[in-house]
Amino acid sequence: MKNTILFVLIILISYSCSFGRFNNVPVQNEIDLSFKSFSEIKKKEIDKKSKDITLGYFWGIGEDIYPAFEKYKFEIPRSFQRNENNFILKVDYFFTKDEQVKFKFYEWNENEKIETSHEMFNEKFHEIKKYLTENLGQPYLEGYEDLEKSKEETVRDDIKWKSQKLNAYLFRFKGKGGFDQIILAIYKD
Repeated sequence: MKNTILFVLIILISYSCSFGRFNNVPVQNEIDLSFKSFSEIKKKEIDKKSKDITLGYFWGIGEDIYPAFEKYKFEIPRSFQRNENNFILKVDYFFTKDEQVKFKFYEWNENEKIETSHEMFNEKFHEIKKYLTENLGQPYLEGYEDLEKSKEETVRDDIKWKSQKLNAYLFRFKGKGGFDQIILAIYKD
């Protein structure tokens, strides 16, 4: 009898430790609207125990996402993957030789370990929109595509903000096959 009780207790404890391992991180803890030097950002990413997943070669961003991209000579972009939660969050930093970060690229993807649902993506997208609107003001552009009515396999929702201090471009891909992805581009100029 003691062995059975001990076994059940161990099962309950291990279940409670793993329960909630993946959760929703509030956007204010994910998105940094300041533009510190890359050294400062790297230290914060290391403190958060983010994994450095830098590709090791230069890759660019289209002018439709970052219009001032061609104005600067960037170092190799540095990429970090944050600790797993309901999403896999990757953040890319584009910075110049003097370590001035000019552009940040956030990408929320499905965490296959928990099968991030379409509803979770909806909630995260609206949470990000609300956070940016509170900090940057009302967006100047909003466009939403209806996946059900579209003949395309994948559609995109777009929202853009322009304030005196920052510009932000939030977009979300939704696919008929269950594909979901949220991307946020933030830049100063």
